[in-house]
Amino acid sequence: MKKQTQILIAAVLVIVLATVAGFGDVQTITGTISKVTVYRGQALVTRTLNVDLPAGTSELTVTDLPAKIVPESLYAQTSGNIKVLSVRYREKAVEEDTREEVKQLDAEIEEVNNQLRHIGWDFKQRRNQWEMFEKLKDFTVAAAKADLSRGLLTFEPLEKLTEYIEKKGLEYHRHNIEYEDKDAQLKKKRELLERKRKELNAGRSRTEREVVLFVGAEDKKKATIELSYLVNGANWNPQYNLRANPKQSNVLIEYNAVINQTSGENWGGVALSLSTAEPTMVSAPPVLEPMLVGLSRPAQTQQAEQQRFVQIENLRKQLKSRRDNIKMGFAANAELNTLALGNQAFVLQASGQQVQQFQEQLADITRNEGVSVTYNLPGKLSLPSRSDQQLVTIASVLAKADFTLIATPLLTDYVYLQAELLNNSDTILLPGQASMFRNGEFVGKSQLPLVTIGEKLTAGFGIDSQVQVAHELEDKKSRVQGGNRIDTYHYRIALSNYKNIGVELQLLDRLPYTEDTSIKIELVKTEPELSKDSEYLRTARKKGILRWDLNVPPNTVDEDATIVKYSFTMEYDKNMQIQPRRK
Repeated sequence: MKKQTQILIAAVLVIVLATVAGFGDVQTITGTISKVTVYRGQALVTRTLNVDLPAGTSELTVTDLPAKIVPESLYAQTSGNIKVLSVRYREKAVEEDTREEVKQLDAEIEEVNNQLRHIGWDFKQRRNQWEMFEKLKDFTVAAAKADLSRGLLTFEPLEKLTEYIEKKGLEYHRHNIEYEDKDAQLKKKRELLERKRKELNAGRSRTEREVVLFVGAEDKKKATIELSYLVNGANWNPQYNLRANPKQSNVLIEYNAVINQTSGENWGGVALSLSTAEPTMVSAPPVLEPMLVGLSRPAQTQQAEQQRFVQIENLRKQLKSRRDNIKMGFAANAELNTLALGNQAFVLQASGQQVQQFQEQLADITRNEGVSVTYNLPGKLSLPSRSDQQLVTIASVLAKADFTLIATPLLTDYVYLQAELLNNSDTILLPGQASMFRNGEFVGKSQLPLVTIGEKLTAGFGIDSQVQVAHELEDKKSRVQGGNRIDTYHYRIALSNYKNIGVELQLLDRLPYTEDTSIKIELVKTEPELSKDSEYLRTARKKGILRWDLNVPPNTVDEDATIVKYSFTMEYDKNMQIQPRRK
């Protein structure tokens, strides 16, 4: 029995030794961050690992992973006859931060603290010396006064004593100023270093994160392995500069991205991509469950609840919750079915008009927030992990533009410059904030909508103070005909151009508009004629909007101003009163 036990132990040892021999030495490597794709809220980071692999199975340990890594997103890829057998994530507590940049900052902070201590000791020593000098000075002055009163001291020694005391006082004062200046400089430097270290440490705990890879190779060779993972703490938003040049009829669109990167690792010299896609790491789809219905009495608050449901902000929350749960796949099956049940319940209970409104709002949000694009930025870029925002350029588009002035005197006395641009580039422009410039001067902020390839964009470039507009009611007359009252209005609009060149101008005004057949509204005459633009006549004109496309000659002011006149009538029951209201 004893002999059998010894044979069994020997066999186990042989198996263990063979297994260890098969794995060989464990290689520890950090790798180089080579590619990063930044999403909205996360980033996909790829590290390139260049290693020498022995024949058979080997173990690699990849260190220095960031604090905000998403462990379940880890995966590794390679090529050829090399196989990644497994990827395992682990954490371990450490006593100190081992990163080189943190060590360097700690050394600099320690050096500054030493300098502060040294100048503090020096100042304390000088203060002690000054206190001794003060005592000696008081004793010497008292003795000198006594000798002077007895005639034992002449003026010259007293003068030298006074000069000596003043000299020492000035020296001490100068040393005090030098100490305060140096103390302030060193404290400022320490504060900056500590802030940098805090940024490096943002979201980082006293924990090291590692990935253990088991890799198999048929023979000994050099290999390149790509390790990829998602990190939180990364986001980007579009930002634009639109630079208008009316003389050359173009607008330069500078498309930038504002990136916030606090993942806990620095991205140096990487191939950077920006994406609006939703990164998902699930393979199983959710399962659509049956929807059981029954009957109940309508609740009094049902209509109010339906109205609340179609609010834009509520829709955005619903869509965000849906997108967040979609990324979880089958794991969020219950939540996704609950959201779907709520949407279908609304459709079953709401009126056709409410459903249509809901679908229109949904389509608008989906168009602006649901477009998935990826921008691969040229060259290699560096983005350290820090709290402040960083700016990178996505594209620069020189677009041809048709400039015109817009005057809406019912709303404002100012005349605005507007341009219609064509996005003839191969870049989709996402919704984002824009800074608007005209002839190199900043004119204000704006918001760009989604502009797809080949789509037109209308952009405003501020006020043109050299063109002015004045709007007035010249006359109003009322008369009764049969049982109806007829009101007649005569309006006059004056356009003044102080420029030395003529300008294209679009003038907008309006008539009252109604869907009530008991009110008759009619445009009697207009000088000049309204715009012949087919799109305007098909849409806005039917809602009472008046538009004139004018060419205002140069230097036309006062009596020479361009005049637009129009008249209209309103006929309605004489016992009733017109009541304006918003739609």
